[in-house]
Amino acid sequence: MAVSRLSFYSKTLKMNTSVNIILPEYPKGSEKTLLLLHGLGEDENAWLNQTRLTDYASQTDITIIMPRVDRSYYTSRDGESQYFEYISQELLQRCRAWFHLSDQRSQTFIAGTSMGGFGALKTGLTHPKEFQAIFPMSAMTDIVQKWHESPKRDVWFKGLFGSPDQVKNSINDINYLITQQGAQTPYIWQLCGTDDPFYDMNLALNERIEQQGLRHEFVAVSGGHEWVVWDKAIQQVIKLIDENAFA
Repeated sequence: MAVSRLSFYSKTLKMNTSVNIILPEYPKGSEKTLLLLHGLGEDENAWLNQTRLTDYASQTDITIIMPRVDRSYYTSRDGESQYFEYISQELLQRCRAWFHLSDQRSQTFIAGTSMGGFGALKTGLTHPKEFQAIFPMSAMTDIVQKWHESPKRDVWFKGLFGSPDQVKNSINDINYLITQQGAQTPYIWQLCGTDDPFYDMNLALNERIEQQGLRHEFVAVSGGHEWVVWDKAIQQVIKLIDENAFA
């Protein structure tokens, strides 16, 4: 696989940013695209540094896009950087133009861990016609619950989301987004470790998905909120995408 490390000016973010892209060594013209998001405290290098991602993807035709979003929670703020629009619109459009990637829904996937799992769900459920499947791994699925559990985040979360009431029934409310889904919803492949602090909220989300009657799979594995879990998980994700499991 070839790895491209790009720095460029984002019109949406109004600043320079970086993205890493894994490209098939010998493109065949039918490449799939995986938008792979990082968690809190990490950056565009996390997946390359913490896993053997290039090896796992080496026998596939999957292009993997790994952007940097800092501590944004994939959220846009009035008068500041529009991270959600950047991830859900500008980044994919520019990568498709640069690398001649497919814009077909059947060829486009999104995944992420922790904060990135939240971003994957938020993006995929807000733009269901753009993605074939969503892969949240150890996702932070309930902003309001986390807000109440972590008073130290109050000032930070207010800057991102306004207030808990403003989160409810918005695109930052994953449970609400689930209730708005129908036949066009991407397949949801959800994974979480049984010792993960987010396990209970992932179970609750799984129940909500089942109640909505959406196509999905919930995978519970041993382990906590850690890279040993996600390293194994991303291998499963790549295999599912490569085998067209959602066609």
